[in-house]
Amino acid sequence: MCKKPLRVTQMPEADVIYAKSLAADLLSWETRGPGDTANAMRRISTRYGVPYSAQWSLRYRPPKRVWSDILKTLQSAHAAERERQLRKLAHDLAVTAEITGADHPAVVAAQAVLGAADALAAGMDAPALGARAAAGAGGSAGAVSRG
Repeated sequence: MCKKPLRVTQMPEADVIYAKSLAADLLSWETRGPGDTANAMRRISTRYGVPYSAQWSLRYRPPKRVWSDILKTLQSAHAAERERQLRKLAHDLAVTAEITGADHPAVVAAQAVLGAADALAAGMDAPALGARAAAGAGGSAGAVSRG
């Protein structure tokens, strides 16, 4: 019988996985290129107050547990950065629509992304919104499930 480290055999907690996912998203949005990971973590720490050490440990050495204050900070930082990205997309959409026209494929795709983000913010899921839009005026609201 071979020895396995206890750490490998234990399943990580859901909060740790969730925090690791939030931190990875923040880092991927903030990183400017190869070799910028540490600097991006410091910028996130300065901008949103997420401790550098917590980001480092979530990336390189997942902890056994995540404290609630760090998780809340990560959640608020993720939400703020997501809103910032959506505002940038809306601005780029307006500029692109002015230059290329509203029927350009890039404009249509960006409008779909913004519509899905608005639906998520309103508490609806995007596939249900897409099915309702596809049903149009002839479809009934009862025919679409919220899955």
